[in-house]
Amino acid sequence: MAVEWTITIEGRNEFGDICRKEVRIDKCWERLFDGDIGLSIDEGKKIMAALQSAVVNHEAETYALFRRVCPDCHTFRPVKDYTARRIRTVFGTVEVRNPRWMLCRECYPGMVGAFAPLKEICPDRATPELMELTARLGSMMPYRQAAKVLATFLPIEPTETHATVRTRTIRMGERLDDQIVQETWHARSQTDERRQLEMQLPGEFVVSIDTAHVRSAEPNSARNFELVIARCGRGGRGEPGGRYFVTGSTDQHAIRDRALHSLREVGYRGFGDVTVISDGAEISKRLPRAMPTPTAHIIDWFHIAMKIQPMQQIADHIVRSQSGPFEALPTIDRDIRAMKWRLWHGWVDRAIRDLQRLLVRLKDSQGETEFSIARLHSLGLQLLTYVRSNRGAMVNYGQRYRAGLRVATTLAESAVNSLVGKRMVKKQQMRWSLHGAHMLMQVRAAEVNGELRNRLRAPFRRPEPNVPPIFKPKPPLVRAARPR
Repeated sequence: MAVEWTITIEGRNEFGDICRKEVRIDKCWERLFDGDIGLSIDEGKKIMAALQSAVVNHEAETYALFRRVCPDCHTFRPVKDYTARRIRTVFGTVEVRNPRWMLCRECYPGMVGAFAPLKEICPDRATPELMELTARLGSMMPYRQAAKVLATFLPIEPTETHATVRTRTIRMGERLDDQIVQETWHARSQTDERRQLEMQLPGEFVVSIDTAHVRSAEPNSARNFELVIARCGRGGRGEPGGRYFVTGSTDQHAIRDRALHSLREVGYRGFGDVTVISDGAEISKRLPRAMPTPTAHIIDWFHIAMKIQPMQQIADHIVRSQSGPFEALPTIDRDIRAMKWRLWHGWVDRAIRDLQRLLVRLKDSQGETEFSIARLHSLGLQLLTYVRSNRGAMVNYGQRYRAGLRVATTLAESAVNSLVGKRMVKKQQMRWSLHGAHMLMQVRAAEVNGELRNRLRAPFRRPEPNVPPIFKPKPPLVRAARPR
């Protein structure tokens, strides 16, 4: 026993004509015993594909007819030819009639030219929604997995493979990158003019910056290359961290332009205190030197504490042992805690002197068979080198902490994990080119910032000055469309 469902799709255009299309679906009662209740995914694909075909064909015909009317003399433009154009949508590929109109002979005498109106509204042969959806999935999961997800739930063609997902994702990243480049010029001009939205701004502008290492696919380059990841915002601890930005360029001015563009979105116009928090890497140090003044550079306290923690653990073990060569170091645990306390309160010079004296004591007490003291001495030398090279970027962390200000690059560390780590590094075997990684990260950063749809849905074609952006049939077009 079978039941036939007939779905009728009916629409009325601007001229009063009715467009109708039917879709038939057969349902067998015997399939109920297998748990097949209601419409399946394949049947839903069939319905949506039929509805999409009817709507797209109607809109294409309407726009082509609208563009055939000359906006100057209100007469029909001559026809050059008719071809077929395939438009890919989220609900299937639709083949539409694609006319080409000649230039008006009355308004442009002596000029010969033709244009395709459908190319104006769909230059990519795919709808912006499909491009955006493909780019979003391609930035969140591997390309092959994204292609499988699209094919599972959408009535798309088998040609929508992982190569298509990669191509569209990179293309959308290039568009986003071009938009950011154009906006950075505007942000730079406003910064130079020193215009500020507010006279008194509470708090400070904070840029938390870090780097991520990505496996390179270039045979003639290094094994890994670096991506610069940062988060720019305002406010203290516990408040929203602001906007993300990622760039594959390690140039000083490129990083500065990206930072200014992100800060501009949170109100920065050249005035106000800017604080750059980094882990002390050479690439991260380039940003504070290029930023407008006043800009302060602070070394992340977390990295300092992580260099002291293994020293503290070894010192506690030495004090608990109190035998053999350890008898000469009865207060080493308290000495390391005191050094950490001085670094926390900004007494950098005194902390360096204490660390130097501690290294001398360790060297004198170091035995040939005592590994703990040798390891502690090695860690102390590394800490001394790190503190000396970043002495000018160490501040009173305790004072900043009590004031509710940020003292660590937690935001940047989380950005590296959420943007780059899960997509490119952790459990991912794929290798990347610098261009591909940079463009993919533009899509992923825009998605995390919540602006991917608005940026990709921006108008890609400006309408002609004498052509209304919204189609409203005029009397000459209505008269020409009526049957005689």
